[in-house]
Amino acid sequence: MKKMEEAAERYNKIEIPKELDEIVKKTIKEHPKKNGTRKIKHFPAAKAVVSAAAAVIICFTAALNTSEVFAMEAGSMPFIGGIAKILTVRSYETKEEDKNISVHVPAVEVSQDGTNGTEEAGTSEEISENTKIQLLEVQDFTGDINAEIEKLVDTYVADAKERYDQYKKAFFETGGTEEEWNGRDMDIDVDYEVKYQQGSVLSFVLTTTEAWASVYGEQYYYNLDLSGNKRLTLEDVLGQDYKEIANEAIISEIKKRMQENEDYVYWGYTDDAEADMIGGFETVNQDTQFYINAGGNPVVCFPKYEIAPGFMGMQEFEITK
Repeated sequence: MKKMEEAAERYNKIEIPKELDEIVKKTIKEHPKKNGTRKIKHFPAAKAVVSAAAAVIICFTAALNTSEVFAMEAGSMPFIGGIAKILTVRSYETKEEDKNISVHVPAVEVSQDGTNGTEEAGTSEEISENTKIQLLEVQDFTGDINAEIEKLVDTYVADAKERYDQYKKAFFETGGTEEEWNGRDMDIDVDYEVKYQQGSVLSFVLTTTEAWASVYGEQYYYNLDLSGNKRLTLEDVLGQDYKEIANEAIISEIKKRMQENEDYVYWGYTDDAEADMIGGFETVNQDTQFYINAGGNPVVCFPKYEIAPGFMGMQEFEITK
């Protein structure tokens, strides 16, 4: 906790860059008013829940994940780096009969007034007003993302509980006994991990897991460019030749892994005709899931069973830019 408080204190002391005045004025001149409204073009980015009205809420936290580098290296939108952060907005652990539930819900938070907690965003009324225009756009974008995450988590928890109840009911209806059930319970877990946050780019992964008869999990990837108010794709990160770049790296790594471990199997890349009939990795596309790692490289992710047998788990491939 002490380290978190110290990080937050350092975060709040970061000053708004003096260059902001010049940048905003230059942008205003380049974007004249149209129909009484001045539209400011976004600065380019670096390339790149059932709601817990649960029986007992054991704890609620607002844990802040911050990066001093992210806050200081705001790139071409200085104020974004100083006011955007990822928070745990809802956190609880509870037990409902035979269900153990642990939930940590993230949200991207953007300051309501364009400050970093201690200072105004600009040094003049003009800067304040025009900064507010972009802030409102960013807040709308992140608000939609946060609402999506909240709904996803609530729906997942509700569905997981229902799946377990149906399984338990079917178990006893088909002749199962209390002794055979033997006090088994279910673990429902929702958590997230921040993978990258620098300048106006954020990348984090939300993971949902349920464990009872077996363990089942799913990942949701959020790669956000706050300067463009959009979700990043592989093409945004790697360029127009992203397919060729990613495919070459993935296929090369598949072959390397199979050479280094004789137990590894990737469908479509074996000497077993029957196994290869299943079909395996062929190409990435705009819908391919990935996150951005600490080095700024995209890491392509394939769910368990998609390109290899289940025992190999989820498969990840870093694509070096």
